Amino acid sequence: LRRRPAGPGPAPCPGRGSGPPIVEAVMSKALLIMAHGSRAEAANDEFRLLVEQVAEQSHDYVAVLPCFLELARPSLMEALQQIEHQPVETVQVYPLFFNKGKHVSRDIPDQVEEARQRHPHLRIELLEYFGNAGGLVSLVRDHIDAQS
Repeated sequence: LRRRPAGPGPAPCPGRGSGPPIVEAVMSKALLIMAHGSRAEAANDEFRLLVEQVAEQSHDYVAVLPCFLELARPSLMEALQQIEHQPVETVQVYPLFFNKGKHVSRDIPDQVEEARQRHPHLRIELLEYFGNAGGLVSLVRDHIDAQS
C-alpha cells in the first residue's frame, strides 16, 4: 500500500470530516528468473549470482529470485513458496534460455500452468524467453570484440 502525497486534493466526503488518510493499493510484483539447472553446482551458483545482480538493479519488484527447470533447486514451485507471505499479486517468470526448443515451447509453459492452478490467487505471467530479446546480436558481437 502506498499513501497519497500530502497536499491539495479532493475535498473530504460530506459527513466524513478529515478522517484517516486515503490509502491506495499498489500492485506488487515478483520476478522469477528461470534457468535450466545443472548437475554442476558451480554452474547453478553462477546463475544465482547473476540473479542477485539483476535484483540489485530491479527496484520495481518485491522479490527477484532464481528458479530452475530441472536438476537444481529451487524449482518454480519452491520459488513461489519463498514469496508466499510477501505482498505479491503478480509473478513474472522469465526464462533465461537461448533457443525456443522443447523446454521453452512446452516444458516451461506446462510448469507455469501448473503454478497457476496451485496458486489461483496470483497472476502468473510467462515472459518471452531471453533468446528472443532485441539487442542480443549486438551483445554477442560486443562480447566477441572485447576478447579479440
